[in-house]
Order: sequence, then C-alpha cells, then structure tokens
Amino acid sequence: MPSSVALACAAASVVIRLGGGGGALAQIPQEPKPVSEPIPLTTPAPAPQPATGTAVPAAGAPGAAPQQEAPAAPAPPPAPTRPPGPLEPIADPTRPAPPDVPFVNPLFVPVDVPAKLTARPPLADWESREPLFVAVKVDETGRVLEAQAVEPPLRAFGPTVSLLAAKWTFKPARKDGQPVRTWATYGIDLTIQLEDAAWTSFDLTPVGKTDPLPEIGPETVGEAWVTRYPKEITPPEPGYVSVEDVDFLPMPAKSSWKAESTKLRSKIHALVEVSTQGQVKRIVPIGKENESLILKWVRGAALGWRFSPGSVAGKAVDSWLVLDATLEYALDSAKEVGKRSIKKNLRGTPEG
Repeated sequence: MPSSVALACAAASVVIRLGGGGGALAQIPQEPKPVSEPIPLTTPAPAPQPATGTAVPAAGAPGAAPQQEAPAAPAPPPAPTRPPGPLEPIADPTRPAPPDVPFVNPLFVPVDVPAKLTARPPLADWESREPLFVAVKVDETGRVLEAQAVEPPLRAFGPTVSLLAAKWTFKPARKDGQPVRTWATYGIDLTIQLEDAAWTSFDLTPVGKTDPLPEIGPETVGEAWVTRYPKEITPPEPGYVSVEDVDFLPMPAKSSWKAESTKLRSKIHALVEVSTQGQVKRIVPIGKENESLILKWVRGAALGWRFSPGSVAGKAVDSWLVLDATLEYALDSAKEVGKRSIKKNLRGTPEG
C-alpha cells in the first residue's frame, strides 16, 4: 500500500479537465511560501474600525476600495528668529565693578587761600589800529545789494556798515573777460579811539572743583582768522561766483566811512591765570559774547592789576579765576586810514 507521502506527491501533479473534453488544461500552482516582513521600529497606528453593521470587503475582493496611506502629520512651524543685536556683556562675578570717578575741573587748584585782587587801576583811554572786514554783495553792474560786517572788532560797527553800504558802488568783478556777480571782501583799516571806561560790574571767583569745562571763545587776532572761512559761497547763490575764482577783484569806487561817537557797553567773560608773583599771566576768553577789541583793551589794562597769590601750606601757587564783568565806555572815533579788496571769500560759516 503506498505511503501518505507518495499519495500527496501524486496529488500535486494531477491534471484536471475543466468543463468538457478538449478544454484548456491548467496546472494548479503550489501555494507560495510566506515572506517575512521587516519589523517596524514604531508601532503602526490602528486601522480605523468600520461602523457597526457595515460589511467591509476583503482586500483584493471585487468592489473593495484601494487602500490609501494615512497623510503625514504637518511639520511644526520653525521657531521665530530674533534680529541680530548688540551683545550684552556678562558681568564677571569675580571682578569688582570699577569705582565711579568724580569729575574734577583740570584748572582747579586746591588752595588753602585763593588769589585775591588787591589793586586795579582804572582803564586809560586807548587807541588802536584795527581792520574791519565787510562781505559785500555786488552785482555785475557794480551795485551793492547787501553788506555785512564779518567778526568786527566792535559789534557796534555792524549797524554802521549796513547804513553806509547802501551808498557804496564798486567796479564789478570779472571772469573770462565778463563782469560777474560775487560777494566781495572789502577791508577797511581803522584807527579807533576808546575813552571814559568804567566797570559797572566786576567779579573774580576761583575755578571750582566741579565747575564744567568752559567753551573757549574765538579770537580774531590779526588777519589769520579769515582762513577759517570756506572758499565757496555758503549757502550757494545761483549766478554768483566766489571771489576766489574771479580774474579781477571788485574794487571800491565809492565807499565812504564814518562812525559817530557813541556810548557803548561790553561784556567780558574770561579765565584769568594769576602767577605766584600776584600778576596776570594770561586772559582766555570764554563763550562768544566777548568783543575782540575790548578783550585786547582789558588785557593791556590787566598788566597793572595786582593780587595776593593763592597758596597751599603757606606756599604761593599759580591759580585760575573766572572773570565776569561789564564795561561801559565811549567810542570817540573810528577813522578810515586805508581800504583794500581781498581775494578771500567770507560769505559762509567758519570752521572751528
């Protein structure tokens, strides 16, 4: 009797006729061996369960819907970024904070006894020769349209220039053979006499330890100060040429000068250095209210001032005082002794 193994092998090769005779033959294939799937690293989400009473066709059966993969979860939005900014220093806990250093005025001298004025002779009448520079707006016909005193030795000369310039005429500047419009620089040399001076206020105080640093005032000593002005007319004026670019300077044809005698008042605000001998070593103007001619007058008079000098432990030392004073005087005369046209633009804002 054949064994069960033999019967099984014979049954696997049986040929079956389908339908009637002569039909096509088909060989029954052997069942494929199952293929092992890789073990997923994460547990898959459970498939959604159908509603109760609804038949779900098996996969691969007719009428079964194709299986779709579950949509992937959206990626989280990127974290907001901060714009770059200055790095904040991290305090070093092992290093002590720097101490607060109080401000000390560099001119302060810790004297035991401050300098004190002991003698101040009255100001003598005074005469000085000074230049007065005027910026004159001249058209191509030589007519004067405007005039301004530029840093005059006395501010009182400003209104005088405005009144007199209305009657002035010039030979116009020329460039490339043609008359042009420009701002001329007109210099008047004056002999000025001042008299009857009297101090209406006069205060000298030592420079304090915490006094703020003062603004040193400008000085128009000589004529070198004109170089602080720009070459070009500032602000620019259409149709006007800088006097530094013309071929022939505008020359005064009619430019009379006359200054009336008048009473005036000037402020003096300055630093005064007193030496160990009790004399004035120098006077330095503070701010912009000083007038150059009056400062020059006071400097000459200060040569006669006498002080008891400041001292430390009984020894005389140089020290600084602040002068705040008002002077009244008379402008006796300001006579013209010369005039000239200068190839330097003074229409603008000076540097420094």
